[in-house]
Amino acid sequence: MEGERRRRSTPRIQLDEAQYAHILRKLFPKSSSSSSKPVQAQDRSLDKQATKTTTPTLGEDQIKKLIHDAKEDILRELQQGKYDKSEGTGEPGAPDQNPETVSEKIRAGFVDQMMEKMKHEFKEQLKIKGLVNEIKNNLNPHPFRDNRCECPLFILKVDELMDVSTCEDIRNALSLLNCSADLMIVTAAKDIQLAKEYCYPPREPIDYSLAGLYHDTVLKLTSQQKNEDSYNPQIFHDILYECEPHEFCMKVFTHALYANPKRSGEELQKLHSTLQALPTTSFNNIAKVMVKFSYNDLPKEYKSCFLYLAIFSPGQKISRSTLVARWVAEGLTSKEDWPSSMRQANRCFDALVGRCLVHPADIGTTGNVKSCIVGDPVHGFITAIARKQHIVETRLSHHLARHFSIFNDLQLRSSDRIDKFFQGLSKSSQVSLLKVLDLEGCQCFGGKNQRYLKDICNKMLLLKYLSLRRTDITQLPSEINNLRELEVLDIRQTAIPQHATANILLLKLKRLLSGHIDPNNFGSSSRIPHRIDKMVSMETKQKGD
Repeated sequence: MEGERRRRSTPRIQLDEAQYAHILRKLFPKSSSSSSKPVQAQDRSLDKQATKTTTPTLGEDQIKKLIHDAKEDILRELQQGKYDKSEGTGEPGAPDQNPETVSEKIRAGFVDQMMEKMKHEFKEQLKIKGLVNEIKNNLNPHPFRDNRCECPLFILKVDELMDVSTCEDIRNALSLLNCSADLMIVTAAKDIQLAKEYCYPPREPIDYSLAGLYHDTVLKLTSQQKNEDSYNPQIFHDILYECEPHEFCMKVFTHALYANPKRSGEELQKLHSTLQALPTTSFNNIAKVMVKFSYNDLPKEYKSCFLYLAIFSPGQKISRSTLVARWVAEGLTSKEDWPSSMRQANRCFDALVGRCLVHPADIGTTGNVKSCIVGDPVHGFITAIARKQHIVETRLSHHLARHFSIFNDLQLRSSDRIDKFFQGLSKSSQVSLLKVLDLEGCQCFGGKNQRYLKDICNKMLLLKYLSLRRTDITQLPSEINNLRELEVLDIRQTAIPQHATANILLLKLKRLLSGHIDPNNFGSSSRIPHRIDKMVSMETKQKGD
């Protein structure tokens, strides 16, 4: 009577039927897997078994029966020689022991092990049950459906430390809510395939990583190639994830595809293999590969113009108007007439900006990029190629090279200053072939040094581009008219008098860029040359910005 009273007063364990079924499958997987029934039949059989045994209480007799059935399976294997008789005894090999004694030890050991495992599983399921009940108690009633709750959202972080095999347990736990539930998985880019294991029904995860966002853009850009046999969207994904976490590299790749979305599978596979073979995944290594990928696709003329940027220092702001005029003067465009050459040069500038090979520095009110800069990784790439192709003079440092034509015979040391170059200019024979002289910002014409400009006009007779912008020059000598090949003359932001331009007679001049730095004369402009009627090639007389 006392024992019966104690059993009645003991609280009974109550779990959901699905939890009991889960315990049975986990503790006795062999019983279900040894059956010759199809998988679906096995599941139905297990469900029936779970239904029979998952009444509000799981009786002691039922547990004993399950243990007995599993024990009999082991003893049957023991008699067939499939079970190591030393197991369960705790001693290595006991060939002289009585088989019945061994069987009893195995039984006892098996029962103890199964009871411990069962206790552990029940504790885990009780924890889950408690959490589920707490969640249910905090859910708001559904506003339109009786006896229903609003759909909860669960956030799960997945990384390489998480066991993917637990996804089934998570789904089983959420099913106990008896209502719809959403699961949002947060993961690092490298773990996106792990997250895929958790998707139910099976589907591709929605990827909000940086590489994932660029991948969506790339798929839109290449959508017209979907019907082609060589189209493989996975390769775009793989390339972008090799670029992680460097957005610049992803951007260069994406913009290269925007410029030319029709890429062969072989070309893309080669790019991916190159990225995988990098000794280190540093930013500079990856950036070099991606810049080369975009560079190889440029038209020949655009490549030359791009390499030309190596004469400027990395990070230096480069005026668009200056750059395109220099490209034309250097003969880097393929067009013969000036207007066509300038249009091509401007298209090239826009292409380099559009491919993210140069960065916009200043943008005008109309949206046009007015100046750009070249970043360190790009500058390193183009400098290496430009030197191999002898586009830049290896003997000149950046602070000197930017002043002169790319093809020159100048012999200057990197420690030399520009004013030292002018000191020996009158006796020099190395400057006669120069086509470009860009002295913007040079303060070397003060006092007696005003003669330097006369020396320029007498020695550099093939100049096509001369910029004196923001220099300390104060006058234009009459010798300026010696520069008969000159196409661009830039005297903006100088102290040159307004009347000085009136005597200019340069028959090939296309652009005269002027503007006074005197605040008292702000808004005024230099005079139109008296012989403008002879200068039939003149396109613009532009005031300084």
